[in-house]
Amino acid sequence: MTFVDNDPQALKDFQEVSSYIIEELNVLDLKVESNEDEYVDYKCDPDNKLIGSVLKKQFDKDLKKKIASLSSAQLRDYLKDGHLMIGDIKIEQDWLKVQRVFNKKYETSDQWACASNMTSSVLLDAIVTPGLKV
Repeated sequence: MTFVDNDPQALKDFQEVSSYIIEELNVLDLKVESNEDEYVDYKCDPDNKLIGSVLKKQFDKDLKKKIASLSSAQLRDYLKDGHLMIGDIKIEQDWLKVQRVFNKKYETSDQWACASNMTSSVLLDAIVTPGLKV
């Protein structure tokens, strides 16, 4: 099982309780990874009603395209800072619904069972090896 997060405190917390996690979930190994970009991507959807009511005509197809193409790093900064600049337009807190999802390599793989939310991301190796068979 692999736990992924870029927050050093969250990683430390999971390492402190790793023996309990291993025992309760009956896993052989627990890995904690801080290289979040290797595993997950940040995606967002604009709150169309909210943004449209504030920006009016500035909330056009071009701005929607720019919002859709925001990188994971930009979205992490948005979450941390509470705002984001796209050109001369300031995107305020709660205007974007941000999600953390596993990238295609893991999402579509038969080897991995994965789940992610804004609190944590977990990968389970789903391959049953001969050593696991009873």
